[in-house]
Amino acid sequence: MEVTFVLLVLAVAFWWVARRRKPKKPNASPPNSKAAPVPAAERSPATFTSPRPVEADAVPVRRGMRFAEPGGVGELFSYGGPGSGRGYVHDGPFAVIDVETTGFSPGRGDRVIELAIARVDRNGRIEDEYATLLNPEGRDTGAVFVHGISNDAVRGAPLFGDVAADILARLDGAVIVAHNAVFEERFLAAELARIGLETPPLPALCSLWLGQQTFDTPNHKLGTLAEHAGIPLVDAHAALGDVRATAALLPRMLERYRPAIEFGHDPARGLFDPFRLGAVPPMTRASSLRKGADGWMSSLLSRLPISTSDVADAAATEYLDVLTLALADGKIVGDEAKALSKAAGRGGMGAEQVRGLNERFLEMMREAAFSDQILTVEELAILKRTATILAAPGYFDDLAPTTASVPIGLAPSVNTALSDGPRVRKCGHCRTPGHYRSKCPDLN
Repeated sequence: MEVTFVLLVLAVAFWWVARRRKPKKPNASPPNSKAAPVPAAERSPATFTSPRPVEADAVPVRRGMRFAEPGGVGELFSYGGPGSGRGYVHDGPFAVIDVETTGFSPGRGDRVIELAIARVDRNGRIEDEYATLLNPEGRDTGAVFVHGISNDAVRGAPLFGDVAADILARLDGAVIVAHNAVFEERFLAAELARIGLETPPLPALCSLWLGQQTFDTPNHKLGTLAEHAGIPLVDAHAALGDVRATAALLPRMLERYRPAIEFGHDPARGLFDPFRLGAVPPMTRASSLRKGADGWMSSLLSRLPISTSDVADAAATEYLDVLTLALADGKIVGDEAKALSKAAGRGGMGAEQVRGLNERFLEMMREAAFSDQILTVEELAILKRTATILAAPGYFDDLAPTTASVPIGLAPSVNTALSDGPRVRKCGHCRTPGHYRSKCPDLN
């Protein structure tokens, strides 16, 4: 079986390389198409101005706040606190945010090197995730042993100004939530000031303060609260991992806290320039990969944001090249999983984008297996084994070994038109051309 597997993967590799070498017909870019992103090293920070100026009669700013005082206003955030019946009560959405930084003092030049945001409802259901590494423009990334982000990792990452619109779009109309929110506030205020952006005070809720009011634990660090509540904190000191843990804690804290939390004003709106959204793709990161019981690919998918934007052709090609090499021996090992995570991160991919490329690879394997119009028991076993390795068990459940009545290996129960031939890419579930299994309307 091992020999057959290698031959099958090699067939996919040769097909993939030959396909890449085919000359493409020149196409004029459509009028509204996006230009190719400029490498981060050649870009300068954005300097667009906020559509909403700072309110002139805002509450005086408390600079140098050491913790989030209920009712206090810092450089960027205005903090919620115990209700009095006269303030604004917010029922969602919330924007849970976390940053990893080069140090502790933006006043001394420390920078944000990773940022993650999750838009969640009052029940903690995640509606949208955004995560990216950020280029600190020559600043050393600092304590790599804490956050795991090296200078090399951020070299090609976007600048804060490149993705400021994407960040502000996720804060728009939401109450911001962060654990020890003053820390996030100081760094966000410094980064926004560096690119010349001003915002009105943004309503915020400190989950550290809220945890102190609602949990009787030895301390109120995020890890302690998560453990007490039975919430997994998979990637401590990775921005997305901390955001997900905070988002899961939030509804439990809100449920326990009485009276209702009130804010001095409603959330700010119109914070971002819609024409700059997605102008530069993020650089995602999957840290602390573990094989576990579910395998390396499941670990990779679980550590990426839910979804990002469409993947550029060059990034898709790089990822599929790495995947082809990794699967040449019929398995994925630790170093190969890390190589795949780096390729996915450089391409700005989320879990949905990686699943889509994995399915593209599985469809190439299907085509290679059907190249002789015969699907043997051994070939089907290899296909199913590969699907399991790529965290898609059951992907080939529609197939059966070749029989006299079903010449190309489709299970008799599958109603499909054979006129297209076995090389047409079809859904692994319903066999309909035009979508992959993850997008199948019968399964979603």
